[in-house]
Amino acid sequence: MALGIRKPVLASLRTRFVVFTLLLAMREANAVPSNLFHVPIVPQVQSIRVLWMVSYKALAILSSRRYLAAVRRTRYKCADWYTNVLPSSDEDKYLSYMRMSRTTFAYVLSMLRAHAGDVFTSRRGTTQIRLDIQLSIALFRIGHYGNGSRVHFVAGLFGMSSGTVVKSTERVVKGLKRLAPSVIRWPNTQRRAQQAEWAGSSYGFDNCIGATDGTTIPLAYQPALHPWSYYDRKGRYSLNAVITCDWDGYLINVVQGCTGAAPDAFVHTLSKWHRYPQVYFSAGQYLLGDKGMKYSASVIGPFVKPECTTSDRRNFNYQLARLRVRSEHAIGMLKGHFSSLKELRLRLNGEKDFDSATSWVLVCCILHNIFGQHDDPELETTDAVGPNDPWVDPGAHANEARNTVLENVCQFMRASGTYRNVS
Repeated sequence: MALGIRKPVLASLRTRFVVFTLLLAMREANAVPSNLFHVPIVPQVQSIRVLWMVSYKALAILSSRRYLAAVRRTRYKCADWYTNVLPSSDEDKYLSYMRMSRTTFAYVLSMLRAHAGDVFTSRRGTTQIRLDIQLSIALFRIGHYGNGSRVHFVAGLFGMSSGTVVKSTERVVKGLKRLAPSVIRWPNTQRRAQQAEWAGSSYGFDNCIGATDGTTIPLAYQPALHPWSYYDRKGRYSLNAVITCDWDGYLINVVQGCTGAAPDAFVHTLSKWHRYPQVYFSAGQYLLGDKGMKYSASVIGPFVKPECTTSDRRNFNYQLARLRVRSEHAIGMLKGHFSSLKELRLRLNGEKDFDSATSWVLVCCILHNIFGQHDDPELETTDAVGPNDPWVDPGAHANEARNTVLENVCQFMRASGTYRNVS
């Protein structure tokens, strides 16, 4: 029988055992009605004792077992795929399996040994499987979705038990999370100046250091607690994240912790760069966002239709879209590298499961930056966001900052010959 049925059966047996124990005590005190049980020939006291003994024996036997069924099905395991097929595959095949090259795999393995060695050391003295096998299991699950990421499928592929697959993935995710402060970093003053100079010389957006965009992580299963709060505008259960990247495609900030029902405008206000712009931006610097973001002096977005009435504003929207699309490309490559983000096959039954899901997404972002540093080949990409993002009213000083950028961009487009007279 299924493991999930064991708990309610145990609870029922405990209740019966307590009831019959109370009846025996009441019988000793002559407090039990004479007609409580109508069992022919058998006295009432003997009936209570038999029922108590049967309940006790059943409870004792079931408590000593992990499963209700005494006989478990035999699972045959074979690790030939990992030991023979994977090592002999060419670089393209290896990239499709592990979602990274062999060189990058060795680098990630060394980083885990250096920064998370205690995670892969058992506290009870028991031995774990090799770290390279655990990393391979986690990368295979992270890089696939649908039936290809099922625990039983991965267990059969690697010749491991299902429990080993789950624990190996949890350990690797926990170990890779420690690399987040050194891999996903806000650019320093020099780096921001370089990014701003490139955006100004190429597109006319002076002092623009990057772009921010929201994306949803669909869930394969309905959450157990408050499922309505996960239901997004696309009609599915999901998590929401706001990702900020520079113009080279590196992720410099990831904001999580909100469900799919939360709009991007709210999620990005939780970021530190929004709450403390004087720390994260130099004078006049800003990010590009879409119309779903909350506009401010540090987030410049397009003009929406009621405001988009002049040729300058239409040209500004066109130029902004040409540059801001790099953030959607970055999110598309992120989900293309790690297909599990297209549909996260994790059950959210509580706060611990929610933390595990956000950690999964964060680890994918960490690996994305590591791949960029090692110039791994690009895999297939996926659409990052939908076209119908809701518009949000701009914040204080947002219009002033945007009008200043508008003048600089239109002047750049006229000088470069890309300005179009649109009525």
